[in-house]
Amino acid sequence: MGLDPRHALSEVRKNFTSLNWWRNRVFVPFVFGTATRLYPGYPGYDEAVRVMEEDWDTMIVLDACRADCFERTVDLDRFDEYQSRVSLGSHSSEWTRRNFQGGSFGDTVYVSANPHTALEAGDAFHHVVELWETDFDDDAGVVRPEVVRDAAIEAHEEFPDKRLIVHFMQPHGPYIGSDIGDDPDDERRHWRAYTENLEYVLPFADDIIEVVPGKTVVTADHGQIHATGIADKLGLGGHKPRLRLPELVEIPWAVLDGERREIRAGETSQAQGEQVQNRLEDLGYL
Repeated sequence: MGLDPRHALSEVRKNFTSLNWWRNRVFVPFVFGTATRLYPGYPGYDEAVRVMEEDWDTMIVLDACRADCFERTVDLDRFDEYQSRVSLGSHSSEWTRRNFQGGSFGDTVYVSANPHTALEAGDAFHHVVELWETDFDDDAGVVRPEVVRDAAIEAHEEFPDKRLIVHFMQPHGPYIGSDIGDDPDDERRHWRAYTENLEYVLPFADDIIEVVPGKTVVTADHGQIHATGIADKLGLGGHKPRLRLPELVEIPWAVLDGERREIRAGETSQAQGEQVQNRLEDLGYL
């Protein structure tokens, strides 16, 4: 998708006096983003994983799960294969667009708690279950993982001959599986909550692995940075698009072999989302 000069000029005029806009829309993605893409020796797109070209029957996506945190939290010996891979994106929209947009994956059903699925590639799959629209928990500020698990199992029962992508929102915030207490250290509090949120979601992922047969991959769309000090003031926290920092693009790729399912191709259908902007705001994307 090319840049629309008229839209860009209109956006500049509207936000010219906003320091936050210049920081988040210009400095971070274009100035700092370009610098990180030129980082000497850092893996480029040739080494990034293109998920639809990989061999799996079920892919479980843990949103914003860093590889190093996954490695510290999960017993890696339980997997038949594990490695840290490089993601195509540092943000859900970027990862979704680069992996799925414009594609035709009639052999795949996508169960998603993330609004970017419908926004960027809603017409790329045989069927999309848009949990962010139907089962968003207003109190938690996110789709709960038990809802994702149940929907994934139901989707497999309805479409047993399709590949299955299951996109949990955890460990991405808002954090619902943590008790960070009164620790005054902001950075330590953050990573504690983040890790506890990962621990919270893992049993629900395990339920899917146990019930749904086939070869399963557990991975992430991107990583996470918690910025403090000058990095925070520059807007480098979270997971901004276009940044090729290791903490943002190094993701887990954990494989469990199983009795393979017979996958059949089918038609793709248009996903209909009506509340995308509201949900993106709830999740802190806007």
